[in-house]
Amino acid sequence: MAVIAAPVMALPVEALPETAETEEITLVTSLPESTPDEASKEEEASEEEDDETAEATNGAEAEQILLAQENASDLAEPADPFFFDETSVEASEEGVLAPLSNTEPEIDDAVTGEDVDVEGPLTPPSLKLQTATIVEDGDFSARARVYGHYFLESNVAFVGAVDLSTGDAFSDTDSTGFNVSELYVVASPTNLPSLRGAAGLIELTSFFDRNSFAKDSLTHFINPVFQTNPALAATQLESQPAALIHWRPIDEIILKAATFSSGGFDDLNFDAFAGELGINVGNFIVRGTYVTATDNGDRDGIPESFQLNRNGIFGPQEGDREESYGINAEWFIPQLNAGLFGRYGHHRNTDLDISGNTYSFGVNFLDLFMEDDRFGIGYGRDLSDNDRRQGDRPDVLETFYDIRLAPNARAAVSLQLRDEFSDAVFGVRVRADWDLLELLD
Repeated sequence: MAVIAAPVMALPVEALPETAETEEITLVTSLPESTPDEASKEEEASEEEDDETAEATNGAEAEQILLAQENASDLAEPADPFFFDETSVEASEEGVLAPLSNTEPEIDDAVTGEDVDVEGPLTPPSLKLQTATIVEDGDFSARARVYGHYFLESNVAFVGAVDLSTGDAFSDTDSTGFNVSELYVVASPTNLPSLRGAAGLIELTSFFDRNSFAKDSLTHFINPVFQTNPALAATQLESQPAALIHWRPIDEIILKAATFSSGGFDDLNFDAFAGELGINVGNFIVRGTYVTATDNGDRDGIPESFQLNRNGIFGPQEGDREESYGINAEWFIPQLNAGLFGRYGHHRNTDLDISGNTYSFGVNFLDLFMEDDRFGIGYGRDLSDNDRRQGDRPDVLETFYDIRLAPNARAAVSLQLRDEFSDAVFGVRVRADWDLLELLD
């Protein structure tokens, strides 16, 4: 999503050097501890005042747990919400991050014993519009995406995203026309802030196989090889009816698990599973992801599988059991203001007994020629069975350069060399973001 991303709240985040570009980064706000003077005042207060203070503080703390800060200049994934995003290895530009709500004054009032209204949602709703156009080798694609969130209670919120699109350049939009990409509820136990849960229509690529330097077609590379791992994408990892949990037991480890319906709402059956382990050590993040699902009839698996004949039908069939795993790593180098990335994926159709592999790697440079620009170059190979492949290697070498045109608009040019460098494709993209509630205010 895609456009939507965020680390588990109320956990310390290691300070990183500042850079001018941050993609899908959300930092958790934490509840400040009481000072000695405040503690003394609480001891001197009456029992009745203590009860009122405790009730107000609990309400404010529950709200603070679910809040985080968001980079409003780079909104890309519908599920990029503040609830689940991981700590990115890229640091934020000073002044870019803005709190979703002003909670600190309310917390201070609670600590000092003043009345605080904790009834109902404390966080303002969010409603944003993203428009984008991508032109590749004469093929035109455009999309308008509206997405936002609304808190029902301090620890329960709704998240939604709808798309109106044409063309096939957006790998995180299932089809052209009007689509509901996400519509789910997210909640967090008040006594376990490191745990998040969500249920509904979820864009799973927003939560699994994330990467700060190769994920979003409107921020990084245009070719889908550099977005979601092709091995995972071929295993129905997309917008699906799902139930998901996200747990960060310690700062360095993030665990995710989801069950979802391979056939969507048309054939609702929670027959699929996705799990991921993420390890964050300083500026280095590595993620291991496993997905198993059944083929939904799109026939988009390993290309060489169409060489195999089963009772007169070639290729994968609806209901085939598929499984895949992927390794995803990123490393930010502050001295160079650059980020390295790499992926490897393996996909297997167990009914056809065929498997394929994919990989990609590259680098992004930030503020290379001017402030707030981004230059990237990467090489990747799409999902393929090397032993059965008869044509050219499905590889791609892509380089792109992205600049900011205005506070809410960016543009980029891209050059791709595909299929053993036999096909050159030039691309252009333009993207703009608006806060609709600010415009209507």
